Amino acid sequence: MRVALFTDTYLPDINGVVSSVELLRKKLVDHGHDVYVISTYPALFKVKQEGNVILLPGIELKNLYGYKAASPIHYLMLEELRKMNFDIIHAHTEFGIGIFANIVAKQLHIPLVRTYHTTYEDYTHYANPLDLEMVESLAKKAVSSLSKIYGDHCMCLISPSKKTAVMLKRYGIKTPIKIIPTGIEIDRFNPKYENHDLTIKIRQECNLKDHEKMVLFVGRIAEEKSISMLIKTFAKFTDEPYKLIIIGSGPQEDEYHKLAKKLKAEDKIVFLGKRPFSEVASYYHAADAFVSASTTETQGMTYIEALSSKTVVFARYDEVLTDLIEEGKNGFFFNNEDELKDKIIAFFNLDEEKIKKMQDYALESVKQYDANLFVEKVIDVYQDVITRYEDCYKVKRIALKNDYVQLTLTSNDEEETLLVSLDSFYERGIRKDDYLKAEMYDELKKEEKETIAYRICLRAIANKDYTVKQMYDYIAKKSDIDIAQTNAIINKLIERGLLDDRKYARDKIDSLNAAFRSKRNIYDRLRKDGVPMGIIDETLENNIDDEKKKAYHIAVKFKASIHNKTVKVAKDTILRKLMNAGFGYSDASEALGLLDFTEQEFDEEDLLRRESLKVKKHYEHKYHGTELRNRIYHALASKGFRSEMIYAALNEMEWDDE
Repeated sequence: MRVALFTDTYLPDINGVVSSVELLRKKLVDHGHDVYVISTYPALFKVKQEGNVILLPGIELKNLYGYKAASPIHYLMLEELRKMNFDIIHAHTEFGIGIFANIVAKQLHIPLVRTYHTTYEDYTHYANPLDLEMVESLAKKAVSSLSKIYGDHCMCLISPSKKTAVMLKRYGIKTPIKIIPTGIEIDRFNPKYENHDLTIKIRQECNLKDHEKMVLFVGRIAEEKSISMLIKTFAKFTDEPYKLIIIGSGPQEDEYHKLAKKLKAEDKIVFLGKRPFSEVASYYHAADAFVSASTTETQGMTYIEALSSKTVVFARYDEVLTDLIEEGKNGFFFNNEDELKDKIIAFFNLDEEKIKKMQDYALESVKQYDANLFVEKVIDVYQDVITRYEDCYKVKRIALKNDYVQLTLTSNDEEETLLVSLDSFYERGIRKDDYLKAEMYDELKKEEKETIAYRICLRAIANKDYTVKQMYDYIAKKSDIDIAQTNAIINKLIERGLLDDRKYARDKIDSLNAAFRSKRNIYDRLRKDGVPMGIIDETLENNIDDEKKKAYHIAVKFKASIHNKTVKVAKDTILRKLMNAGFGYSDASEALGLLDFTEQEFDEEDLLRRESLKVKKHYEHKYHGTELRNRIYHALASKGFRSEMIYAALNEMEWDDE
């Protein structure tokens, strides 16, 4: 494919949009596609081209972090782009260059895809310096209206997160929205590729002593990032050896320098300014933790970068991060300064093993954001959009009738009429000269329901195996087609071998046998999945492993997990667990009899002495003499110790009444 990426910001700028666009460009090229970037640079008239990067003139807006406002009108460039025969246009902005992307797509009849990178409603303060409520309300309405206009004039809208997708749907956007989190090159951040010399240099640059902890922030130094909360938090640390290291620049940089000075926290906070993109990973490697108080992220790329570096994160609670950060496992949420302070202290007071476990899980938790998965999903969107665009119908005429609208559509020089309800017409915002997308046409014609449902089933089966019953339930949940259409889909899937209850049962039994699950447990699992009883009985008879062997393997695991218990208690516990796992009493007892408790029997005498002293210490402040001995005896007996051993232990103990 020949792809054009339109963006208002690009290298050498460093921000989330640039990272996303550059990663997409690079990975598309790796997949063999021809990719051009159309962006802007500070200039008045001249267009600059460097290889496959075309830069249009724009005016730099210092107060918007160097954003370059470009005119959406470039007639000469339009003709140059026509010669490039693009298959698809992907816009990464809604203004300036993004509007130009709309014009190019419409004039050159090229399908347009958009990625909604920025929640503009969180940035309306830039247009409202006096913080007036009426201005704020109007600004947010303008954002909503503009976002809907841009969203409805593309074939697909890519959202980096579910939170952003919900917001876009709230705006009333009807264009299909695909949630595709922006990926990252995880290996670039993985500590196994760490430049140790650079890491040491970075900590020296921050004047960090060996015992001091480095807590890192990476991002734009702007109001919406709430960096003041971080500064105020670290100003509260007195004796704690923690430093906040801030990488980035922006309109509030001077203001935050002054705030740190005012709070006398200059020794706790280090502003490093911008750093080369190639070195950012090393700053994560040098850090002991990452922190951000922003609640304006569409996805949270810096959090993902930190986690990919095995760096535990502290994040101000935001719905967009709930699928990324797991409290106490790879990071922590906070809502205010005091909560952040307490959680930082608590984290650094954890033992090394717990911290290492969190760091390892941090890397594991972000594998889903691998750049290769990201670009494959985007390519799928491109291919789907190109296919659908070829089938689009142009709205030639609109005729309002009493209770419906008659649309005259043209496609491939053929003309047809389509009747739609008034509600559907207004809800979809259909206008003259619009192009009806293929899925909209199919929905209105109501002819493709079964096909759509069948495709849904194929996508589902591609991800996991289903039983016939599960597929019936899935179709009922995902579609409103009737039972005859549902039966036709099920039969087709069975004929193609995509639904096979016997194969499902065999595969599930093999998996559960490998996990040493009992026959009863396997039977219950298959029944729950909807496998017919006859198939379960037939398959279990031919595939079930020896129950006694499985019970023994499980018993060995249970035994290894029991510590500081008498042999009697250990045996009772293992027997109970085996039966709870679905093994019969006979098999469980036989497995238990095969276990060797010789070592535990040798250790039982020492265990008894320890428990005797512990119980005596517990009761001697309240009981004395014979009563104390009786209390100790009964307590030890309840723990499974034999009577003769208890009496021997009691005789060895010293008593105040002797």
